[in-house]
Amino acid sequence: MDWRNRIGLYGSYFFGMAAIGFTLPYLPLYLGEKGLSDREIGFVSTLAALSALAQFPVGLWSDRIGWRKPFLVVALAVTALSTVLLREAHGPVWLGFLVVLFAENGIGRAIVESLSGAAAAALAPKGGVGAALGALRFWKPIGIVLVALVGSSMSEQYGVGAILVPLAVVQGLAVLAALLIHEPGERRQVRHHADEDGSDGSTNRDLDGRSATRWFPKDATLWVFLAAIILFHAANAPGGVYLGLFIKRDLHAPDRMLAYAFAVSMVAWMLVVWPAGWLADRWGRKPLLVAAWAIMSVRLALVSVIQSPGLAVANQALDGLGNGLFAVLAAAWVTDRLSDPRRSGEAQVIVGSCLVLGSALGPAVAGFLVEPLGYRGLFAALAGVGAVATAIVVAFVPETLPRHDELADVAAVESMAARLDLSTTP
Repeated sequence: MDWRNRIGLYGSYFFGMAAIGFTLPYLPLYLGEKGLSDREIGFVSTLAALSALAQFPVGLWSDRIGWRKPFLVVALAVTALSTVLLREAHGPVWLGFLVVLFAENGIGRAIVESLSGAAAAALAPKGGVGAALGALRFWKPIGIVLVALVGSSMSEQYGVGAILVPLAVVQGLAVLAALLIHEPGERRQVRHHADEDGSDGSTNRDLDGRSATRWFPKDATLWVFLAAIILFHAANAPGGVYLGLFIKRDLHAPDRMLAYAFAVSMVAWMLVVWPAGWLADRWGRKPLLVAAWAIMSVRLALVSVIQSPGLAVANQALDGLGNGLFAVLAAAWVTDRLSDPRRSGEAQVIVGSCLVLGSALGPAVAGFLVEPLGYRGLFAALAGVGAVATAIVVAFVPETLPRHDELADVAAVESMAARLDLSTTP
């Protein structure tokens, strides 16, 4: 990847995702100040999550034309516009519509998340998909933590709504950075492959050689892994809803501890994603996939027995490690499994859509369990779900990265074939 693409892709991702530092700690508070009830805020959050499923057809479309830049630019521009309009918006309908466009789990940022990963995978050198995804994801927590820290100072002096003014500028910079991205020869490559297939490019082969349609891959192992992804987030997502309440109500922690817990998780994410991608390209995907699922489960189990706010905050380092590993390895595994560079967008949106489903399913079920079980009982139950998901990954998810000896055998066969071909040439 050349420096123009590095600046364009990493810059647009950094600036575009930085607003999550506002949406996670401050957006519910801001909507409450605007007059929305807790029920309305929850309903709007659900709508935002469901809107993120639109990333799937967008990702397939970007693969079909072999061009991700226009989708990224439009998604970032819409997100920037919603940031500007949100400050003066009133009424639940108008506010809700803007939140769907603006929220961390809404349609705008979901498309940016998926297609940024697709662009990184498409622009990566052969054998470097994991490292490229790790380098991209590295920038996400940096922007989030910076906005959260600056927003904390601004909200105390000027109110929560004041954060939206500089944030609109940051979102505008994301659009400008995305304009620098260039994808040379990508569309011609898609057309060439489609001509070779004798079709529109919508049919290709998976790792086992079976024909798979673009919309519904006929790969049982892939579907098993997607089930494990849904279970991962069904177990993990309720932590974002109930961990703060647990720390505040059961552990009687001051408000500042909630900010510390958020920061610890983001710093751990930042430290793990870059080396995770590098190691995944060398050690393989499965060892780190198992680590991601296992760390998530252990973290939830520890929450259920922790007795002090300090330990609860320190335990958030496991949250960052598990989610950081997932952010790199899940997309890399699916990209390998589809085994087609034309489908990098599809790989990203498959993972993103499963993330949305799990993140919607988990809190919905947890809402019925938290009252009878309590916070500790809920986290113990979620750890059990995580353990089941981990067992699925261990037992049924294979390695997708060819081993060095396999690569050497392939190279030897190709070399021999070339010599034989030369020897028979008149």
